[in-house]
Amino acid sequence: MKKLVYLFAAGAFLASCNRDVSSLQDPTAESRIDVLSGSALSNQLRSMNESFTISGKAAQNLSYLYTNFAEAPANLAYTEELAGGIVTGTSDLAQATSVTANGEMVFVTWHLEDARYGGSISAYKLVNGTYQYTSRIDFDDTDWHEAEVHRNTGTGNYEIFAVGQRSPSTSGYLLNGHRGAVVGKILYNYITDEFQGHGTYKELPLPGYGANAIITSAGKYYILTGNGQGTVTNDARSGLYVTDYNLTNVSESMTITDGIFVEADPFNSSPSNVDYALLDRTANDKVQVRRGMNTTQTVSNAMSYTIDYITGGGIPSLALERGGMAFIPYTYSGSNVSSTEYLLALGQEGLYGQFTGHINNAVNYCLAVTHDPSARVIYAAAGDAGLKVVAGHGFNGGVLINPFDLVGQFVPPTNAFIAGFNVKDVSVYFSDYLAVAVGGTDGSGVNPRKGGVYFVRKLN
Repeated sequence: MKKLVYLFAAGAFLASCNRDVSSLQDPTAESRIDVLSGSALSNQLRSMNESFTISGKAAQNLSYLYTNFAEAPANLAYTEELAGGIVTGTSDLAQATSVTANGEMVFVTWHLEDARYGGSISAYKLVNGTYQYTSRIDFDDTDWHEAEVHRNTGTGNYEIFAVGQRSPSTSGYLLNGHRGAVVGKILYNYITDEFQGHGTYKELPLPGYGANAIITSAGKYYILTGNGQGTVTNDARSGLYVTDYNLTNVSESMTITDGIFVEADPFNSSPSNVDYALLDRTANDKVQVRRGMNTTQTVSNAMSYTIDYITGGGIPSLALERGGMAFIPYTYSGSNVSSTEYLLALGQEGLYGQFTGHINNAVNYCLAVTHDPSARVIYAAAGDAGLKVVAGHGFNGGVLINPFDLVGQFVPPTNAFIAGFNVKDVSVYFSDYLAVAVGGTDGSGVNPRKGGVYFVRKLN
């Protein structure tokens, strides 16, 4: 999935350090974390019942139903680092950054934009095709960008491994090169349907300004950090860092320039190993994809991989928007996927395909991209242009539709709970369910909008 607008605070600084990074417990006061459940979440998840159909020259029609709208956390506490010191406050402008589903649960990560550090993780239970808002955990000094979720039947918990950026001035970590990048382990008790609090939370700091993406394989967690600048920051190197289930330490690493995304290939994965690639912004107008990597390899600067180099006039927009990456089927053998390719969401550069290059299909602005394996279409989050539906390889569109042709566009809900339909991210899970994150800023990129997530079910 995944992730939406984030800006690293250009003036982020380190306060005097007073903690050693060997501590896995939350390194600050309990007041940093707040858990809300039950009536405290009233009216923050709205029911919907609006359907629409995408049809046209394609042989296959696609029908969808808006079932719920999840509002961004209200009055989210934040920490802001200014020249004169730390300022705290609350904000109603949180934005969704990722959606991760496991079992009957869907977890949404949230953050605040600009120089304010503050984030949240919301838990929604899918019951008979609709959602219940069960619990939320807030952090007053940490943005969350993405998560991996593991269901532990032995303890009765979902274990959420979330990556993001914490205020360096409040953490006081002793770690060379750390400017805010963290990975945290949060527990959600699926018996009582609520997050566990301060006493069970674990956290590990990483080199870099922000941790932006995470994948997992065989008990290891692979975390990508970046700086939002597209240049090497020698005092805080971005990289790919590997840690374990207990967040004990970093066991493997590789330095890069400015990490945007790391993505596992779901069609070339097993419980013991996963193929993956990463997207690295290497200059103002350049990115590179490191691919051909597998989790059986030890991550290091000496590991083997293939590099694809990409240049474009729209790539500088990634300084303001995160961009995204997804693997999609390239060829099929019957109904089985026989080969894959990656797709990139490159902001104002639009969509880019591994074998196609720059894709000219009316998706001129793209913040996130994901694949729908049952419909064999691609969903492209196009900001104020909404959510666009693109034909994938093998799409049943008839002779008039080729791969990457524009099939149609989502119809914004009539009874919307938020101004505009500025789509920042999209996820597909459980085959026929989608989460569409909206909000961010308007077309000027300046005026803020409150964020939220539309939950959608595909009907055919």
